[in-house]
Amino acid sequence: MKSLAYLALIATAGLSVASHAEEPNQKADKSNPDRMICRSEPVIGSRLAKTKRCMTKAQWDEDRRLTRMQLEQNQGGRYKNN
Repeated sequence: MKSLAYLALIATAGLSVASHAEEPNQKADKSNPDRMICRSEPVIGSRLAKTKRCMTKAQWDEDRRLTRMQLEQNQGGRYKNN
């Protein structure tokens, strides 16, 4: 029984070492526009539910740009004198 527990412990340690070995490459690729980024976003109308959205860095940048443009357009058009 103890040998089975030790085997499981060694297997998990090996997996964690393998996952840490990949981290330096990921940190160097932060400027890569094709890098996938996943974010959790709250669901409107719920305090607990969240959705997960995954897009590339370029898609997140474009989404942020379009949201900013829409916000500025809505705020600027509100107080025009006709």
